Amino acid sequence: MLGDNNIGNSLIWVAFANEGLQCVHDLRWMIVLSIVLIFADFWWGWSESAMKYRRATTDEEREKYRFHKSKAIRRSANKFIDYITYLLVGGVLGLAILEPLGVCDHVVSAAVGLGLGCFADMISIIGHYCSVKDIHFDVWEFAKKLLINLVKKKNEDIGEALDETLNMENNNHENTD
Repeated sequence: MLGDNNIGNSLIWVAFANEGLQCVHDLRWMIVLSIVLIFADFWWGWSESAMKYRRATTDEEREKYRFHKSKAIRRSANKFIDYITYLLVGGVLGLAILEPLGVCDHVVSAAVGLGLGCFADMISIIGHYCSVKDIHFDVWEFAKKLLINLVKKKNEDIGEALDETLNMENNNHENTD
């Protein structure tokens, strides 16, 4: 009897793994994009750190911007693990809730999860690039306005609510400073 239970459990896990692998396969190019973004963020982050190291005037500043290979590799590896986590959480959320409710396919929800990570990395890359090129650009303000405008194109009321919420948050931060 114990053997039958193990076979049944194994079959269930194989079915789950098969669906998970299918989701990963469907988003393989997005995973490749995330790897490219990780390398780009690494490159521009390293370039920004090197520039700040060269400009440092004290030993304390130099130590702050000194390149640490192990830290950079660890952070990049963690970022890749985060991306895969976003993909899996998005996929499972889609399979468990969104697909049964008819909201969207699990691949779409997984793409949204992975897309959030990619979006955050693109913001980081732009920030590093602007710093290296000495361009003064508020990346987060731009991203906020872009998000609000995209939402407003789909639904004006939701876009207005998002705009008010984000501006209310900024006003609260300004009042506490």
